[in-house]
Amino acid sequence: MLRLLATDLDGPGIAARLVVSLHTVRSHTKSLYAKLGAHGRREAVRRAAELGLLGPDDAR
Repeated sequence: MLRLLATDLDGPGIAARLVVSLHTVRSHTKSLYAKLGAHGRREAVRRAAELGLLGPDDAR
């Protein structure tokens, strides 16, 4: 999920890639934001990269 948040895919695109509902994507995204202490997608990706959760090729 984190890797997909770092791409240009939107919510429906992520849902299609994972073959889950948009509601599921939103639920997981909200949980990731809370765990990372982030308030948005860019902040979550940046924070995940800082924590070493994403490789250098994953973060924009």
